Amino acid sequence: MTATRCAAALVAAALLAAAPAASARHDGSAVAGWIEAELSAIAAQRTSPPRAARALALVSVAMLDATRAPADRRRAAVDAAASTVLSHLFPDRTAAFEALAARSRSRTGWSLGRAAGARMVARAQADGSGAVWQGAAPTGPGLWVPTPPAFAPPVEPLVGSWQTWNVASGSRFRPGRPPALGSARQAREVREVFAVSRALTGAQRRIAERWADGPGTATPAGHWNRIALDLIRARGRSARAGARVLATLNTAQADAFIACWDAKYRYWSERPVTAIRRELDPDWLPLIPTPPFPSYVSGHSSVSAAAAVVLAAHFPGQARRLHARAREAAMSRLYGGIHFRVDNEAGLTLGRALGTAAVVRRRAGR
Repeated sequence: MTATRCAAALVAAALLAAAPAASARHDGSAVAGWIEAELSAIAAQRTSPPRAARALALVSVAMLDATRAPADRRRAAVDAAASTVLSHLFPDRTAAFEALAARSRSRTGWSLGRAAGARMVARAQADGSGAVWQGAAPTGPGLWVPTPPAFAPPVEPLVGSWQTWNVASGSRFRPGRPPALGSARQAREVREVFAVSRALTGAQRRIAERWADGPGTATPAGHWNRIALDLIRARGRSARAGARVLATLNTAQADAFIACWDAKYRYWSERPVTAIRRELDPDWLPLIPTPPFPSYVSGHSSVSAAAAVVLAAHFPGQARRLHARAREAAMSRLYGGIHFRVDNEAGLTLGRALGTAAVVRRRAGR
């Protein structure tokens, strides 16, 4: 065995170990293991949150398309579709993904899956995600500036212009402006983050850390995929039904990031650390490191609300719990000191609209 093939085999084994096989759980889902493998790749590559959501949507829709194959061809089609898209998204892991799919390569249905995967690769190549921002951040009172400790430049300002899945554009549900600098509401928002940070309870700290989903993790979209996989497995959903849940979930989350970034880079609003250091305490730092992009609206809140709407539609018995988790995810950003309450509230509203759009579109068969 060559060194390359040996390395691919080791990576494939690691992916399989990280991805509990559907057969092992007896849930009938041929898609779960591929999502787990993708989450592993997202974490290892330190993929940005918007790109992680985009990647999960591309793979999920390809697998849903593949599950239209006859039952005896479905597993091969799903394997071919997933491996095709994942190899495009994470080319350095191509050998590992092909090793995972090798069990199906000779089976009927492989060509159907390859075609489904190729359609998503073509979409990925034309969705605007390859554009490079060459602008400059606007300057002025109340506008975003790089934040400690890294003082990094803004992450991917063009995400808001990417091709959406379930709505016409990222600006479809754009929220109104955040509170103006110097307004009574803006002052209250700043004081609240500061006050909360100085009196954090143990429970609040744990919530902030549980939903941190920072670099090197599966990101917020991956967090909700793991919640979805637990629900799919616990209820023994078929491959087709599981793929439908994941495709609806992940297109909603991808749209949520696009819409959230549209708002972030429309308003370029400053982060709490900037306002608090200017107005209250020049040495203040939040519990969670501030991500390098504008504050309004909260990505966690947007994505979590969208995910909760989608999963509640598929698992209505869990609706109350899912919506509570979305609200907790939103509050975690206030507890972590990286978002104002208004960021979270606007994000929840935005995410609910996008989750609803995804459910409506999927129920209509589009």
